[in-house]
Amino acid sequence: MDTFCPKLNISEKLEQYIGPKNVTKLRTIVGHVGLYVSLIVYTAVGAWIFQVIEHPNELDILTTYQALLISKREIFLRSVWNESQNSVNYREKIDEYLCDYEEVVEEAIGHGINVVSQDFHINWNYIQSVFFSTTILTTIGYGNIAPVTFLGRLFCIIFAIIGIPFTLSVIADVGQLFATMLSTVWNKYKDKIQPIIDKIKKEKADDDDMGIGGNMYTALAAFVCLILFLSFGAFLFTLWEDWTFFDAFYFCFITMTTIGFGDIVPEKTAYMLVCTIYILVGMAFTTTAIELLRRQYAESWKKMQELRAQIQAQLKLADTLRKLGEHADKNNLELDVDIAGDLAALKDNLAKFKKGKMKGLEDIDINELDWVEKNRKVRAVTIFIYETSL
Repeated sequence: MDTFCPKLNISEKLEQYIGPKNVTKLRTIVGHVGLYVSLIVYTAVGAWIFQVIEHPNELDILTTYQALLISKREIFLRSVWNESQNSVNYREKIDEYLCDYEEVVEEAIGHGINVVSQDFHINWNYIQSVFFSTTILTTIGYGNIAPVTFLGRLFCIIFAIIGIPFTLSVIADVGQLFATMLSTVWNKYKDKIQPIIDKIKKEKADDDDMGIGGNMYTALAAFVCLILFLSFGAFLFTLWEDWTFFDAFYFCFITMTTIGFGDIVPEKTAYMLVCTIYILVGMAFTTTAIELLRRQYAESWKKMQELRAQIQAQLKLADTLRKLGEHADKNNLELDVDIAGDLAALKDNLAKFKKGKMKGLEDIDINELDWVEKNRKVRAVTIFIYETSL
């Protein structure tokens, strides 16, 4: 009797050959690569459509203004010679022809025509279109080039509505990869790094019981990594473009933070694709670093609030002990309470938190503080100024 053997799908066959764990890893890799390839294809197709729509219109405008510039220049030169024979209206006629020529020159320059060579370069070539599509998807929007036709602007709206959420998903995925890489590096070199961290924590334990210093070290490390990444990009752009290092660093910062003024943009099309990749990777890295800084700042602020609550409770206790002591002296009562010792401990505790970490604690007065009453949080009048090194 024949036995029935069900057919195995591709996943089950792979599990037989390479094992379930490797199949899971393969699925993860394929998922990441598929996401990136999809974004590349989406950008490439969008750039091609932009070029198809905008290039003919741009070429028509440039050739028209080029011909107009040449003709107006010839008219002006002929007029200078012809009108020189008529000394009566010579000045008025030359001014009129010159004004006409200057208007054409201004419009030609605005469309990118070189007045001296009377030549022009096309903005909507394919490489520039890819770069433009990237600035849409990343919401940078330099503004150095933009669609001018109805179809181009309509497609820009549709392209952005679909592409921006897609790009944000890719950037988030790249950020997760960065986090995974950091975790891998940490697990690999943990035995070497952990003793150094423990040593630093031990040295700072007496001055930083709230753990704020550790947060500052983490935030500072993220900030330094961000500066190094921007500096690396700035160095590359100094090799590609005729920029100073500061101009290149300024461009990287304005780009990675999606401010995108457009006052400085790359012009060498040979490196435009590399610039596009740097922008996509850099935005993920910058977003990760800024998010890390934000979290560390929020955590430090939370600990500051906890510190504030502790100080309020201690001050209220000190005020209660003081009043209790005054009442005992008036009524000749003996209390088994070390009021002086408690006040001294409170003073030492306050002094410990005022060692250059925070300002604003020295003006605390018991009468200025509010307390938690009837399960209702009341804001204190005292304002704490929290200084960080960010």
